[in-house]
Amino acid sequence: MARVLFDSDILIDHLSGSAAIPSAFAGSSYSSISRAELYSWEHADERVVDRLLDQFEEVSVDREIAEEAGRIRRETSIRLPDALIAASAIMSKRPLLTRNVRHFKKIKRLQLSSE
Repeated sequence: MARVLFDSDILIDHLSGSAAIPSAFAGSSYSSISRAELYSWEHADERVVDRLLDQFEEVSVDREIAEEAGRIRRETSIRLPDALIAASAIMSKRPLLTRNVRHFKKIKRLQLSSE
């Protein structure tokens, strides 16, 4: 069983039907930032979003994650939501599963995972 932290793109692809999340990722997690991004998505059906997210652990942004995200943003200039998601993965000691490797590869302390 692969335990990762999902980037928002993985969750959006699942919800849009373009790429289902394999059952091998049971026990994985996502950042509360991804919840906000999914709720802001123009095609969002909040009940469907909640059903998907209820299957996984939510990593809330706390002080440590916020501070790490600030460092990441300062060092790499990536967007703050991406820095918060990366920091969530780092602090929860899980690889980040993303299709946007390009956005995250400059974060040296972040372990990336691809399907």
